[in-house]
Amino acid sequence: IARKQRQIANERANVMVLQMRPHFIYNTMMSIYYLCKQDPDLAQLVTLDFTTYLRKNFTAVASAEMIPFSSELEHTHAYLAVEQALYKNTLLVDYDTPHTFFRIPPLTLQPIVENAIHHGVCKRKWADGLIVISSKETATDYVVSVIDNGVGFRQEDLEDGRKHIGIENVRTRLRLICGGSMEIRSIPGYGTTCELFIPKGLEEKEGIK
Repeated sequence: IARKQRQIANERANVMVLQMRPHFIYNTMMSIYYLCKQDPDLAQLVTLDFTTYLRKNFTAVASAEMIPFSSELEHTHAYLAVEQALYKNTLLVDYDTPHTFFRIPPLTLQPIVENAIHHGVCKRKWADGLIVISSKETATDYVVSVIDNGVGFRQEDLEDGRKHIGIENVRTRLRLICGGSMEIRSIPGYGTTCELFIPKGLEEKEGIK
């Protein structure tokens, strides 16, 4: 019964992954198009990073199991490299990830980072954007945090009845695949912190390798 429930959860999670909007792909392709004339060397670098992002993205979509956090981190790193090039070095990224030896549902960290950029730091007009990605271990969970210095929002904005597809997608897949959860705290004008909680012991219980 447990295996069947996990299979159903994985199938639902895969459908949710396919629902993610491909706007980043369209925007990046157009940016590369213009960079080919403006800065051919940068266009080459962005193309390489974008290729890595796509490869990781397609692998994640095809995956029905949890993946190493290091793989999800590499995927996010490729995504951020493209964004940093497109934002012309006005986007700063800091990594504080001493804990990487655990598994996480695919496409959980990258969408949260993308959300932080496009709904947070890119709307900040008075300073460079900053994204901090960190990981830590507690007695019961592995915790992955994404902190930004964007415009922030009021808590009621998350509960306004509108569909926040990216956030709810990640929250639901965390719950379905690993019994995990997500917490978001934000202060208007100061930024947002998003924490992903991945329970320990899942791999032993489910026989995941």
